[in-house]
Amino acid sequence: MQSLPLSCSGFDAGRAAEVLLVAELAGGRTVLRRQHVGYPFHITRAFQLDRMRPDLATLYLQSASGGLYAADRLTLDLTVGAGAALNLTTQASTVVHDGRGEGAMMRQSVTVKDHAFCAIISDPYVLFPGADLHIGTIATVAVDGILIMAEGFAVHDPHHRGGTFARFSTETRIMRPDGKRVVVDRGSVRGSDLSGTCDALGGMSAACSVLVIAPLERLADIAEIEAAADGCGCLAGVTAAPSQAGLAMRLLAPDGGTLVRGIEVVFHVASRAALGVDLAPRRK
Repeated sequence: MQSLPLSCSGFDAGRAAEVLLVAELAGGRTVLRRQHVGYPFHITRAFQLDRMRPDLATLYLQSASGGLYAADRLTLDLTVGAGAALNLTTQASTVVHDGRGEGAMMRQSVTVKDHAFCAIISDPYVLFPGADLHIGTIATVAVDGILIMAEGFAVHDPHHRGGTFARFSTETRIMRPDGKRVVVDRGSVRGSDLSGTCDALGGMSAACSVLVIAPLERLADIAEIEAAADGCGCLAGVTAAPSQAGLAMRLLAPDGGTLVRGIEVVFHVASRAALGVDLAPRRK
């Protein structure tokens, strides 16, 4: 009798999955008008967590698998309609496994329409040895729209063998509805760039970029937002974004847990300035 190998004996060739979300204002609340969620993604129902802003919906985008794997190609297509308010966040950090020469890719297309508020606050990706992740984002934001976006990573070697990730890279383009490009933010770091106190992260093991795209009168004070992040144990630097589009920020932290707390406090300071109220904690 011929013995056949088990179907799970080889490596997966990678996954292609898409999330399509359309949030609109209806009856004084933001609702999901359309949704299409492919594996490994999963979403909860939308929560109204803020008594002072019942129009603001909070949605948790979850992973039903063990993280991102070699050759994964994932896509997020998000539209926040006129006057709507949405906070899209994650249930926890996402592990990025060995890229095996293929790497993983996350493509994001975001549209924020007139008078809309959109905050995409992802917990840091956890980069295992060999991890290679690229995140590419194109966001079209109305002149009076607000977008807060945080993307970061933390380095982790679970077996303590001295392994490190291959690469983490991002490219974010902020556009106006007329096609004008107002901000381009690119960054790339390799694990080999991290070695000692004078390395690319200054001896830290976690980092994050935050963009706040909003009218000038709805931006947080730079000193306030830096002090809030520094108070969590992070090292923060904030500057005005090009084209008077908002603020650009970098956070460094000694570990992923500290970075999570820094991202959270930055979100709350930025959203308070944008919305005029203190938002409730987002439980994870």
